[in-house]
Order: sequence, then structure tokens, then C-alpha cells
Amino acid sequence: MEPIQKGGGSMHTSHQVLGFVLLEDVPFEQLLTRLSEAFQISLPYEDYKGRYIAKAYLSGYHLEVEDRVDRLSELLCDEYHVLNIRIDSNEYFNCAFEQHIKQILKKGEIRWQRYVWAPYPLPEPCLESDDDTESNKDIL
Repeated sequence: MEPIQKGGGSMHTSHQVLGFVLLEDVPFEQLLTRLSEAFQISLPYEDYKGRYIAKAYLSGYHLEVEDRVDRLSELLCDEYHVLNIRIDSNEYFNCAFEQHIKQILKKGEIRWQRYVWAPYPLPEPCLESDDDTESNKDIL
């Protein structure tokens, strides 16, 4: 795997994550059904320290969906479910991949509030698309 140069240093994209805060106010199992249909994959889940985590491995990246409910403590529950896409290949660290994921969410009618690349942003910012504003109409 080749590192991507940024600011004189290097990083490996295997640590890059495209994370989405999902606005779907539905039980975790229902959200997984909708995401499975949208991505055309199976999303099995397991309890990890009181929180359900679903994972699916695809060629070059994998999805992780985190439940907002913490079964060990009501104090640790979150407002939203989270979708993290961990990339394993340099070819997905770009605007085209970001837009591809947004299109899948849009076609699956899965609303999201915000997204972020972490730990590093894309080298060049993507142009804002209709998907960015459409998905956020409910919160603007």
C-alpha cells in the first residue's frame, strides 16, 4: 500500500474513515435492513461492550454501523446512529468515492446530518453537491 503525502508527512489510507451521523430515528435492526438494501450487502451485528455494531467487508473498504443505544448505561446513549466507512485502498480516498456513498444513501432514502473524513481530510475539498444540501434540509 502506498502512503499519501500530506504536509511533508505520510499516512496510510487504511486508517482513513468516512463517517456519517445518520438522522434515522428507527430501531437499529430496522436501520440495518435499510442500509443492507441500499448497499446490497448483509450487515450482521453483535453486541460490543453494550452497544450493537454491524460490519460488512467489501472490496477496498468496509462498513461499520454503530447503534445509538448503550445497553450498559442509559447515560452513555447517543442521539444518532453512526455509519463509518473504513477504506483499505488509496483508490477510495477521493471525492468520487465520497459522492458514490452519498448517492447510495440518497437512493436508499437514508438521511444524514453531517459527515467527516478522519483522521485527515481529503487533500482537495469536494464541490458541494445537491446531495449535501438535500440530505440536510430537515436541519437547516
